[in-house]
Amino acid sequence: MSTLFRPVRAGFTLLEVMVSTAIMVVIVLTVVTIASDTLRVYDRAVADLSTQSESRGALDALENDISTAAIRADGHCWMEVVVPGKTPAGVVGVPGVVGNLQAVDHPILMLFAAPPDRPRWTPGASRTALRGDVCAIAYRIGQRSPFDAPGDTIQQVYGVYRTIIDSENTFTSGTNPDTAALPTILNSSLAAPKYPWDYWSGSRQFINYSKSPAPGVETRALIDSNIASTTPCWTMDENNFIASNVVAMNLVFWCSSSLPATATAPALKDPCARIPSLLRPVVCVGASGADDKGSVAATSGGWLGLWKTAPSSNSPSDLILRYAPLGAPTIPTPTSTALASVHPYDYFTSRLRVFSDRIYPDDYKLTPGSGEGLPYLPYSLKAVEVSITVLTPEGSKELRGLQMINNSQKVPVADFKRIVYMYGRNYTRYIRVLSSGG
Repeated sequence: MSTLFRPVRAGFTLLEVMVSTAIMVVIVLTVVTIASDTLRVYDRAVADLSTQSESRGALDALENDISTAAIRADGHCWMEVVVPGKTPAGVVGVPGVVGNLQAVDHPILMLFAAPPDRPRWTPGASRTALRGDVCAIAYRIGQRSPFDAPGDTIQQVYGVYRTIIDSENTFTSGTNPDTAALPTILNSSLAAPKYPWDYWSGSRQFINYSKSPAPGVETRALIDSNIASTTPCWTMDENNFIASNVVAMNLVFWCSSSLPATATAPALKDPCARIPSLLRPVVCVGASGADDKGSVAATSGGWLGLWKTAPSSNSPSDLILRYAPLGAPTIPTPTSTALASVHPYDYFTSRLRVFSDRIYPDDYKLTPGSGEGLPYLPYSLKAVEVSITVLTPEGSKELRGLQMINNSQKVPVADFKRIVYMYGRNYTRYIRVLSSGG
C-alpha cells in the first residue's frame, strides 16, 4: 500500500500577507479612532464639568444674595452697579478696566442681603454671636494670582470675588458708627442721599477670619482704584475668590412698570401703580461714548429713548414706548434724530442705582431740572438675570501662556477673542428678588 506525501509549505504567500496586513491596519485604525474619540469626549466632559463647577459657585452665591436682597420702601438706595473704567458724576475712585475684559463684562455689584453663609461669630477664643443678619455684599471680577506673589504676570487669572462685610460692621463700625454701610445709607437725607458706592469706595472696618497671626478686626480699603496694586484691597483679597477663569459677568435687571406698553396707551394717572406681569429689562451697554443727557447718537450707547409727559395726537408712532409721570419737568428734545427709533430696552453705561420703586441710570439727578437729564424710571426690581462666561482649563492654560510670552496681564485682542470664542462656556440664571418693597 502506497502513501502519498504532500510537500510542506515553508511560509505565507504574498497575497496572504497583504490581506492580513490590511486587516490589521483597519483594526488598528479603528481602535485608534475609538480611543481618540473617547479621549476627546473625556476632555470635553472634564472641561464642561470644570466650567460648570466654577459657574455654579458664582451663580449659587449670587442667587443666595440677590434672592435675599434687602430693598426697602424707605426712599433710600439699596443696590448699586458701577462699571469699571467709567467716570459717572458723583463717583470717585472707580477702578480701571481689568486686563482684556470689556467694561460692560465686569460690573461691580453692591447690595445688602442676608446670605446663609454670612459670618455668625466674632473671631478669637471667646467668640460671641454676631448681631443682625443683613450684610453689605459686593461682587466684582478681578485678575490676580491667587497662588503666587501679587503682580506675577505668569499666573494671573480672571475670577469672581465676593466680599461680605459681617452684620455688626454693616450696622456699626468702631468708634465712628456713621461710617458703616447701613448708617451711610440710612442717615443720609432723601434730598442728598448716599449710595452703596459711598461706603465701598472708602477704607472700612470688617472681620478678617484669615488675619495673621490670629483672626480679628481689620481696617482696609474695600475698593482701590489701582487695579495693579501689589497690596490688594479687601474686595480683591484671595480670601474672597470664589470662581476662577470667569471672563464675563453680565446683569439684566427685570423690573415691573406702570408705564404704558404702547404709544397710544392712555396717560399715566398714578405713578405708584404697578402691573406685575409687565416686565422691562434694564441692561448695561459697553459702547464707547456717553449719552448721559440724551444728546448723543443712539449708536454710542446710553439712553435710547424720548420722554413725554402724556401721549398726544401728534406723537410719532415710533417714539420709545414709555412716559414719565405726570408733572415731571419738561425734558429738552434730544438733538439726535437717531434717538427717536424704536427700542424696547432701557440702558445704563456707567452706573445704576436701585430703589424699591424707581431706578436711576447713569448720572441722572434725583430732582432733574432743565438740561439735567431725564427723571427716574418708575420701575420696581423683580429679578436679575445673570450670565457668566467661564474658560475651560485648556483655554485658561493657553491664555496664561500668552500672558507669559507678552510679559503682561493683557494679550493681543484677537488672541483673547479667539480663546473666549473657542474655550468659553456660557451659563445663565434667572434670580427672583423676593424682598423688593416696590
